[in-house]
Amino acid sequence: MSLFWIRNNPEGFVMQVEERSNKYLWCVYLLTLTLAMMICGVVVVYYYRTQMSSFYERADASSLSEIELQETILRKELEEVSSDIRLLAVNPVMQRHLDTPNSETHHDLMVLWKRFLTERENYDQIRYMDVDGKEVIRVDYNNKVPTCLPESELQDKSDAHYFQEINALRRGKTFVSTLDLNQENGVPEYPFKPTVRFGIGLYDSQSKRVGSLVVNYNIHNFINIIKSSTQVGQTQFMLINADGYWVMHPNSDFEWGQYIPGNKDVNFATMHPEAWKIMSSQKRGKFSVGDEVYDFDTFDLKGYRNFVRPKRVVDDSVADVIDYDTQLKYVAALPAEVIQGYRKHVYNECLLIIMFWFVLALLPSWGLASFVVGHYHEKTLLSRHAHFDSVTGLANRVLFNERFEHALQMAERYSRICGLLYIDLDGFKQVNDEYGHYIGDELLASVATRMLQCVRKTDTVARIGGDEFAVLLTELNSKSDAMIIGEKIVSRMYDPVSTTKGPVNVGASIGVAVYPDDGQDTENLTKLADKFMYNNKRARKLNLGVPVVKEAS
Repeated sequence: MSLFWIRNNPEGFVMQVEERSNKYLWCVYLLTLTLAMMICGVVVVYYYRTQMSSFYERADASSLSEIELQETILRKELEEVSSDIRLLAVNPVMQRHLDTPNSETHHDLMVLWKRFLTERENYDQIRYMDVDGKEVIRVDYNNKVPTCLPESELQDKSDAHYFQEINALRRGKTFVSTLDLNQENGVPEYPFKPTVRFGIGLYDSQSKRVGSLVVNYNIHNFINIIKSSTQVGQTQFMLINADGYWVMHPNSDFEWGQYIPGNKDVNFATMHPEAWKIMSSQKRGKFSVGDEVYDFDTFDLKGYRNFVRPKRVVDDSVADVIDYDTQLKYVAALPAEVIQGYRKHVYNECLLIIMFWFVLALLPSWGLASFVVGHYHEKTLLSRHAHFDSVTGLANRVLFNERFEHALQMAERYSRICGLLYIDLDGFKQVNDEYGHYIGDELLASVATRMLQCVRKTDTVARIGGDEFAVLLTELNSKSDAMIIGEKIVSRMYDPVSTTKGPVNVGASIGVAVYPDDGQDTENLTKLADKFMYNNKRARKLNLGVPVVKEAS
């Protein structure tokens, strides 16, 4: 929008301001709404991260507490088994048989063991083997019925690894095997019986080594208890042996893959190699692989103080002797589908928050935008009313004086010439009295348009009073340039002006003052131009209406 158009079309200017205000209103509204949604985005991101973090923390706390609880229970179970086997080894009935083996002591020992198996229920076998590894007495707990095996069914276990290790024990020490399946004649017993073997040396009253006592602890019941207690939540609890095979899994089809034909690769180490690499290198920890989260701890079956540890160190920097053969990894896994399901639930909540926030932000954003744009609109109109004439759209006295002061400052700094034209209409009062103020306003607006057409866009035309105008000319080459523009304006004023009542005729008297020749400040230049304007008005009357423009003297 040009300054010329604004000055010459005051009503159009108001309409343009209103159109621009409407355009700004939508821009500010969209900007405000966008800002509100950005704030919503920050809130939603914070809410999402808080919810997911809380979910992981709850799952982690539940997993760790469950792992600690089950490890405590298993440790107490192993300590009880160790205590039982040591009591059986020094029981008076056992001692009598070791000192004087006969049918009577043999019978008493079998009765003791049968009663013991009936009361304990978690033991599958109790065996007495001689120093050569041959079973001497064996009682099995089959289908909750203790049974003493006949001599013909007793086996030679001299090649069994557990016998060799028990046979090498120092007195008072207890052997505990890896968690494995019970096997008869080299074939796993079915249904599977997860078994931990405990062994201790047997000595007669003369402290002579006469054999070994072996108890098979059936850990199947304990595993079932763990399964039933951990199926309530969404976390999957697993027991994994040193070779990476599951000995406990929520799905029993994954257990003991090494003993099932075709299932050699059904193990944690093969199916989750990245997770197994981390677990096998650490004793405990928490980590994530993809979308799955794992908590794990290592449980050593030989963790009890009376159990024997093999003297094998895998790392010189490790103070304790580490035996991975008898270690189990107790793992709590949060499956990816569980995490994804909860994440989807949180996503839906976040979407609802965004939709609700958007609906709530519509009216406040519009209200804020209306307030901001309304303030701009009022400020623009007030600024115009304060600096522009409402009839002609020209600058008023206030704005003109501001621009005049600024023009003189720039002229002084850059050694320029400025001109001031002071114009007074001749015959305006007669038109105003004869046709009324409305036609007078039309005349003033037309006169203002003609003046604007006679000057450059960088010049300023102002209405100073009723029919008085002033023109500020900047960056003139000489004083004569101001005289030429003055002559041009005066000559245009004598052309008839079209109004709604028909054409009317007016004239103009003009005075010219130039900086720096005629004055150095606005006050002196204005006085000189005004004085010269009145001189020209008198001279015009004497010359019978011929336009006159003279320099101030």
